[in-house]
Amino acid sequence: MASPGKPRVLPPGMAHARRSAILVLVGLVASSTPLPYTAVAVVPLVWAGVESVRAIRAMSGGRAPTRGIVWSVVGLVMVCTLTVVVLLPYAVYGPAKGLQDCTNGANTAVALAECKSHFNGGLPSFLGGVSRTGR
Repeated sequence: MASPGKPRVLPPGMAHARRSAILVLVGLVASSTPLPYTAVAVVPLVWAGVESVRAIRAMSGGRAPTRGIVWSVVGLVMVCTLTVVVLLPYAVYGPAKGLQDCTNGANTAVALAECKSHFNGGLPSFLGGVSRTGR
């Protein structure tokens, strides 16, 4: 047990690393919302990326343990990956939103399979003829 008279001193950058971890969790929860609202997850994820960079800078210049730097880098990679996963459906918003609406409205296993087969029919069926040019 820590003595009550002596405050515990955190290694440099640890406050940034903790803040980044909390923001990643907030971004992860926000990324599980339906499609038009997933963009909200970008705000805490970008903030978490900034905090991760701050943590790495503070830890690399000080007396922080190497494992703290490694975990901050791993967290930064996770933030970047989750940001790409959140933003990727917006590249093909129409078809992705159509698939989401189709699967949400499917009441039977047959209807759900029809939605998935339309999606798994390949890129032309997923894009719904968007890629057709000159016709």
